[in-house]
Amino acid sequence: MQVKANDKIDTFQDLVRILKSHPEWLEELRQLILTTELLELPKKFEQFLVNEFRPLKKKVDTLEQDVAGLKQDVKILKDDVGILKGDMFEIKLKDKAPSRFGSIIRRCKVLNPEKYVEILDDALDENKINFAEREDALDVDLVATGVLTKDPTKKVLLIAEASVKADKKDVERAYKRAQIFKKASDIETLAVVVCKEKTQGAIKKAQELGVILVDVLR
Repeated sequence: MQVKANDKIDTFQDLVRILKSHPEWLEELRQLILTTELLELPKKFEQFLVNEFRPLKKKVDTLEQDVAGLKQDVKILKDDVGILKGDMFEIKLKDKAPSRFGSIIRRCKVLNPEKYVEILDDALDENKINFAEREDALDVDLVATGVLTKDPTKKVLLIAEASVKADKKDVERAYKRAQIFKKASDIETLAVVVCKEKTQGAIKKAQELGVILVDVLR
């Protein structure tokens, strides 16, 4: 390292100016000032990125994918449990129909699907209902015959939808299917929604359409 006459150093700024004009000196100065560990730090950092950080990031990415998959599995499981609860609720409703509907009808008799399919098919043949109405009505949760508790001389068909938590769509569905069965059978029908819980929308819609909400505790 040779210093020229115009490379006289009196201030720190002089040193900076000289190092800028002689970049090769900067490396020598760095080696004098910095320890071996500090000089090797960039290289070690690159080795860390290659050998540890990037593989770790890959593992984290894989873990995030696994967690996302697990969340999806949990969602599917919750949906399946919800469907199972709904199915069990419907089964219990059919088993306990006389007690569930005792305040509405007496002599309650739950119709099996073959019986109400016959009612709908006869109505279809007689052009009382159309095919789309038949298909919709076939998805009803329960159909029962009986006489009104308050007027035992009046025979009725009770058309029920079962929902653990009823909303306004359940109410609308019960009403629509009750109207189809009314056209098909020429018998007065009662639209009923049986539930454990109900939304405010369900309550309001039931009042509008004259649908009966039946609350059950178990």
